[in-house]
Amino acid sequence: MRTRRSAEADEPNTTSATESADHSLEEQRGLVEFDIGIGCQSKTGTLVRSLYNAAADSAIDDFLKKSRFYDLKQRHWKLPRNFSKLLDGNACKPFFSIVSSIVKHFWGDATAEGTRQVVDTHATDFPHVEKDYENHISHPSIAIKAVGPSFELPYSEASDKIGEIGFTNVTTCIEVYVKGDELDAVEQAFRVGIYARQVFIQQPNRKFVRMLFMTEKLVRLFHFDRSGYQCTRLIDFHEEPHTFVRMIVRVSSPNESDLGLDTSIQWEIENGRKIRGTVTTIEGDGKTVKVYPMRYLEPCLYRRSMVADGTVVWEVKDPKMGEKVLIKDFWREEDRDCEGKHLERALGVPGVAQMISYEDNRGTTKVLRGYKDDEIVTKTKLFKNRTLSRVVMEAYGESIFHFTDAKQVLYVFRDAIAGHFNILKAGSLHRNINLMNIVHGKPGAQPGNRGLLVNFDAATFYDPENKSGTPTDTSIGEPSWQSMMALLSRGLQERALIHDDSDDLEAFLYVYAHIIYHRDSNGGSHPPPEEYYCPLLAWQEFPDKPETVAMLKRDWLQKWTEGLTRDIHARWPEPCLFVLRNFRAYMDQIANGIKIHVLTEKPENGEQVLDQMRLNYEKHYEWVLLFFDEAIESLEKAEAATDIGDDGDDDEGGEGGEAAENGEDGENDESPESGEDTEDGAADEDPEADENDEAVENGESGEVGEKDESRENGEGAEDGEADEDADEDAEADEGTETGSVDENGEDGAAEAGETGGAAEAAEDDDDDDDDDAPPSPCPPPGAGGNRLKRRRQDEDEDEERPRAPKRPALNGPGSASWNDPTNPFLNPPAGA
Repeated sequence: MRTRRSAEADEPNTTSATESADHSLEEQRGLVEFDIGIGCQSKTGTLVRSLYNAAADSAIDDFLKKSRFYDLKQRHWKLPRNFSKLLDGNACKPFFSIVSSIVKHFWGDATAEGTRQVVDTHATDFPHVEKDYENHISHPSIAIKAVGPSFELPYSEASDKIGEIGFTNVTTCIEVYVKGDELDAVEQAFRVGIYARQVFIQQPNRKFVRMLFMTEKLVRLFHFDRSGYQCTRLIDFHEEPHTFVRMIVRVSSPNESDLGLDTSIQWEIENGRKIRGTVTTIEGDGKTVKVYPMRYLEPCLYRRSMVADGTVVWEVKDPKMGEKVLIKDFWREEDRDCEGKHLERALGVPGVAQMISYEDNRGTTKVLRGYKDDEIVTKTKLFKNRTLSRVVMEAYGESIFHFTDAKQVLYVFRDAIAGHFNILKAGSLHRNINLMNIVHGKPGAQPGNRGLLVNFDAATFYDPENKSGTPTDTSIGEPSWQSMMALLSRGLQERALIHDDSDDLEAFLYVYAHIIYHRDSNGGSHPPPEEYYCPLLAWQEFPDKPETVAMLKRDWLQKWTEGLTRDIHARWPEPCLFVLRNFRAYMDQIANGIKIHVLTEKPENGEQVLDQMRLNYEKHYEWVLLFFDEAIESLEKAEAATDIGDDGDDDEGGEGGEAAENGEDGENDESPESGEDTEDGAADEDPEADENDEAVENGESGEVGEKDESRENGEGAEDGEADEDADEDAEADEGTETGSVDENGEDGAAEAGETGGAAEAAEDDDDDDDDDAPPSPCPPPGAGGNRLKRRRQDEDEDEERPRAPKRPALNGPGSASWNDPTNPFLNPPAGA
């Protein structure tokens, strides 16, 4: 086995078919290191026993008697005594002859028809398909070439040519290593595991792959599946010819299911290449068969790691309606819930992927390894039984990673979070929020479905009122998106907290922060300079140290300005940063202010505090969704103002005119569900105002407003941080407070408050020498207040604008305000 790099060195091959591979093994083994770390030798012999039905003893006896390659008296296959003295230096040739004779005897028809053929491939390039190693190739010693509905001739992008044999059209690979007894099982697994990985990738309907490792005396069979690998003991194939023959017969079988191929996924082959394909499913009644034509010959999503859920997603077409549909195959851990059962609860729920049908228990890894279906196999670090499941669902847009404007980002997050809330009320908790599981809705989707949550394969059933849930688990998801409690769960072990709604909301925050830090509002990529410390990138640097990542996230939640540079402020409108500030502050209250405090300080009422917090889950969503609704309203108003300005102040024209028409009395007719603004508001009065100023004003208004009332409730400003313009902002906010809090709901009070606030703001402008200074690269909460106060003077005084709620003080259990009935974390809903 060699890569292209090592192939350039013309080294002699006199003692081993793979000795020259040693220079390139290190490049390849890094890709399978994790997979090979989860495997073991079969101590019960189940793997060997699973081969018994491959061929009867009598049939094997008959072959051995007739074979010119096996000496019954000497009980020895005919192999050279000294491989170093071979004239052509090809150590594979004698093994090739033996294997070929077995395949021809037992599968005569298949070999005659050319559907199975043993090939000496030690000098043949097998192209790899790897994202970061496009030019990698390898050279298995021997391979069994196949023709059938799951195989096609290989195509090499490097050479732009179609080959005769590669990982796309082999049933197995046999690695020959003479004088190789010194290699242990793990090293052998590395060598054939590299081949197995490529077979999984290039034959995407594989359930398992089997490979052989041979020396001049011994053979070992390796079985790779989504639970890891299992191997037989080293078998003397001279002394145990029946076992060896069965191995060869099984790995060369014309029956594709014997090879580990899923026959519900098939292709039509023309001139050796796939031209069209189908996926066959069973409908919800368990009887009706439905065949979906593939839209593309390759899956639209494929997980390349061998050991995992092995997710493969096919984009197909509904045979009747012609609509695009997705079919997802994956291997869930035995003790996890079936995704289809969660998606059943989501039927008709906005903001969540909609399922068409599902199949569970399509196979298990323990049965693939030779165990009986009802046999109990103990879960260990080296083996976790997995079950194959299939879900058919409606197709949606791309992940949130792909967007074209800031409003799209807010829409998608807002509706996906609302969808998370909706499915949580139905009793399901997602547990794996990440960049790929938040997607755009269908083109033209209505509010509520502009963003959706997908992939519920890690979901669990959850009921905060009955205190039922599943502990946080470091193994679910990736460190970049995991909550602090999930990251700490490995070290906490039995003290790990239940995975609750706030863990998923925290993950939503990290995905949102990733978008803000690393993209611009038009979707362009902005990786931070190498010399610049980015806290979010630091979370990716410790994949094996979740506790370290948890502490980094704790610091980021507390020191939110770290990494939020002037560049980020320049490429995102203020309402989007408003969401980041408020969302972060709110999750800091829960993650650090409550959970970390309970774990570190261990108060006597710690469990009660956590229970009360979980009972308050509805309030968590109300706040977070309100942050997004405020920002969306602000962007929509800024957009409407721009449109009206372009139309020459025509109130009846464009989007802004329609908004004004719908809001005749200047009242806000916003829908809390959609977050859409239906009123033009103050935009009509000043169409030529700076659009950016409008966005800043709307984004900041909820943050800096209502400080007087928060003081009365014992609440401080965000994070209790001092603001350089605190006195100035406080005076302006007094006027705002008067207008926003009106017990009788009368417009007159609102008008008076707005007018008073604007007047005071105008007076303060003259006293501030730094009004026109550029904003700080890392502004504290409430920055930008000067421009806000100037714009407020020009607002429609009759407008009653919604405010973001006051954030609670950063006071944890034991503080003076902890038992305050206004505390939004511990004040459960009425009747709870």
